[in-house]
Order: sequence, then C-alpha cells, then structure tokens
Amino acid sequence: MLEEYLRHFVRGTQKDWVKLLDVAQLYFNAQKSSSTNKSAFEIVTGQQPLLPHTLASPQSVRSPLARSFSQEWKQNVDIARSCLEKAQKRMKKYADQNRRFIEFSAGDLVMVKVPDPRLSKSLRGEILG
Repeated sequence: MLEEYLRHFVRGTQKDWVKLLDVAQLYFNAQKSSSTNKSAFEIVTGQQPLLPHTLASPQSVRSPLARSFSQEWKQNVDIARSCLEKAQKRMKKYADQNRRFIEFSAGDLVMVKVPDPRLSKSLRGEILG
C-alpha cells in the first residue's frame, strides 16, 4: 500500500519530492487504521504525534518563517491525506473483487484452518500435505 500511496503523492516531473517523503512517511504512520482505529505511531508510542500545523494556528504565530513553515506543512499533509485516501480506496476496490459473502447456519459443516503451534512461524501460514 505504501508504494501505491507514494505513486499518488509523487509525480514524475516533480523536483522537490525528496523533501516531501518525510511528510509522507510521518503522515502515513499517523493515519488511523480502519481495523484498530489507531495509527502505527499511536500503537508504538501510545499517543498521536504533534504535527506542526496542529500546534498553533498560522495567525497566532508571529514569526513569518514559522508561519510559512506551518502553512507549507499543512499543504503537504493535505496532499498526503488525499493521496492516502485514494490509495486506500483503490486497494479496497481490488481486495473486494475477490471477496464473496458466505453465510453459515448452525449445524453446517465447515473447514477451519488452525495453525500447528509446534511449527515455526514461517510455516504456520502454509497448508501442508
């Protein structure tokens, strides 16, 4: 998904993409997951990161350089957010193409895959035999 996200975020003719990668990576790690409702940053550190554009409104900052930095950061975060949303929608679309809804009733016989705890972690996911 990160590759797909970066394809949306960085254009081939763009000259300043290297300086935008830090913003992209930080925002990617600050984005909340739909399954855990927490970001990777929050899972590791226990809190959401303080981003420059969230600390103070540009009007309350007296330094023109700090104001400019905050505004530029916010623009880059907005770009990163929209690109991440595009990548998520595209990945969901392709994942949903192979999904099918199956409903089971009580008493139905179903096959359940239970990993053998004696196997190494690398072999647990594979079906042997």
